[in-house]
Amino acid sequence: MRTTRAIILTALAAVPAVAAAQVAPGRGPAGAATTAQGTGVTARLESRGVSPELAQQVAAIAAQVAPSGVPAGPLADKAIEGWAKQVPPARIVAAVRLFARQMADAAQAIEAGGMPKPPGQVVAAAAEAMRGGIGPEEIRSVVRAAPDAGVAAPGLSVAAALAAQGIGGRQAVAIVVGAMHSHHALSELLDLPSVARAMQDEGMSPGEVGRQMLEGGEGHEGGGAGMGGEHERPPQMPPGTGRGHEPENPGDTPHPPGG
Repeated sequence: MRTTRAIILTALAAVPAVAAAQVAPGRGPAGAATTAQGTGVTARLESRGVSPELAQQVAAIAAQVAPSGVPAGPLADKAIEGWAKQVPPARIVAAVRLFARQMADAAQAIEAGGMPKPPGQVVAAAAEAMRGGIGPEEIRSVVRAAPDAGVAAPGLSVAAALAAQGIGGRQAVAIVVGAMHSHHALSELLDLPSVARAMQDEGMSPGEVGRQMLEGGEGHEGGGAGMGGEHERPPQMPPGTGRGHEPENPGDTPHPPGG
């Protein structure tokens, strides 16, 4: 079975780190770059066996949202995934169009977090995180905490993975932001979902896992007594992960129970 870390790394490697709306020097007007992007999407989809009609529809969507900073690669991946599952073309087009809107919203949230013209892999990771219930302000918290785009994208993916395990969105983001503020290595950041899963396998609830990870496994408040001994920090868990780093303005977005 593949680890969560391997899945995240594979997903990030598959997404082109390109700001789709930008035009490189000497390439001519923005329309030429957009046309080239659409042509590339069509060729990529057809090379994977997608019908020419569907490929053209997806390429048209990609060209339409490119000025909003939406990368074409994830849209193509969404269509390829649906085609492989034999989803009807009309439903694939609807899913791609929805994902394009979500990535446009994600791009806005990232830019508001202080990363102008974010690269494609960050936009795609933010969109997936938002699909998992992580709000715009929490997206901005991760972007602000990340030292660069190369950490922001996996950080957002890790937060989404933690939230998918039942840890509340606010807790998940706080864990990731805390790890970034503590300058943990990227490998440690990517290991957090696996650590959380191991803690759940030992019988801890998602809410308790979130609290323990926020406090570095050194004990928690609320139960009246610190936890030590057999409840000390699990192996591989970065010390002090998330301690004292709640997302900014947490009340701006709703959070699932346990967050």
